[in-house]
Amino acid sequence: MQGRSTRRQDVARGLAWLAGFFAAALLVVPKGLSVFAVLMLAATLLALPDAWRSGRPVPRALYVLLAGALGVVAVVAVSMWRDGAPLSVLDNPSRALLLPWCAWLAWTTRMRVSGLWYGALTGLLIAFVVSIAQVSLGVERAGSDANPIVFANAVLALLVLAVFCRPARDGWSWLLLAVVIVLANVVVILSGSRGVLPGLGLVMLMLLVGTTARHRWWRLGGAACLLLALFAAMWTIPWLSGQFRLDQLHDDVSGFAAGEVDQPISARMGLLSVAWDAFRASPMTGAGVGTFADRIDASAYCQGAQRHFCGLGHAHNDVAQWGATMGLIGIAGLAMLYLTPLWVAARQIRRDRLHAPIGPAWTVGMLVATYVVSGLTQSMFAHGLSTSAFVVFGGLLLGGALVRDADRSTGDYSHK
Repeated sequence: MQGRSTRRQDVARGLAWLAGFFAAALLVVPKGLSVFAVLMLAATLLALPDAWRSGRPVPRALYVLLAGALGVVAVVAVSMWRDGAPLSVLDNPSRALLLPWCAWLAWTTRMRVSGLWYGALTGLLIAFVVSIAQVSLGVERAGSDANPIVFANAVLALLVLAVFCRPARDGWSWLLLAVVIVLANVVVILSGSRGVLPGLGLVMLMLLVGTTARHRWWRLGGAACLLLALFAAMWTIPWLSGQFRLDQLHDDVSGFAAGEVDQPISARMGLLSVAWDAFRASPMTGAGVGTFADRIDASAYCQGAQRHFCGLGHAHNDVAQWGATMGLIGIAGLAMLYLTPLWVAARQIRRDRLHAPIGPAWTVGMLVATYVVSGLTQSMFAHGLSTSAFVVFGGLLLGGALVRDADRSTGDYSHK
């Protein structure tokens, strides 16, 4: 009986590892996350009986993650019930429940987070191949089957895994790291996404500055000069400037003053204006979840005019989107979605005294940071792909961090 239980645990651990691998490897492939879902469900069904009988105390961090996820779902559900919105508005917010689920699965199966790293390397290579193929076929902005902005944000999430969840080795791993960074940058350039650039710069800055304390100020200065040189290249090299549409910024911003809202920057400014009006009308509860598209249609920009702007459905800013539709309560829900995994990660970093930004806890911190930065120009949680990446990667990484913590306290490293 004991041998059968051990074999079941080993199979569950292997399936969980494969689930993490395929979640990252197939993230940018159409319906790629369905492979992860099947493997995760199978691993859960195998792990649950032994976890139930073992009586192992569940870490408090898992309860915190569960409480945060339930809080997010409750905020959206109450707004949905209050305003009579369709059940479909719960689709993306309910995925927050994957955060504690994935964390529990990684913890109870003692899953190694190496699957996420290998998967991220594979996913970045697939994204690179897809981007090259699409551009060679004449596609203006690469995006697989998704919006190019969402595609670029998914690539950024994979880059965070590849950079900060890497094995603590020297030598060849730095060469591989350089190749990964080049691949990610090429994909972002071919996607033409400007909103992902601050997050990309944040990753590069943390990588160059945060490794050791030695010569940190010199490396900070060098990193800043490198980033400035890269941004200068985007402004001055015609092809790069055209790819990121930087040559249109002045006309785009000035056009908003004349009522133009069909260009990227002017549209975002118009959306922020609509969001602010909705928030001011009902600062506590907002206009209602799922109603932002109606607010756009009712705005002055869409009165008597047929515009691309009038077909948009979200605010292209997370705080504006949640504040406009659910008010201060919605902003509190968004804060829970960000701060709950960040609190657990920070607690692990402080407990383990992890000064170098490497390992699952640091990776979660960087994932949250890049989502916050990207959320300034994109509604990250209005898209299933970016929502799933956040909760799945965050959950598996935090569960892996808890496994490492348990190993240190018991001296058991046999599964590594």
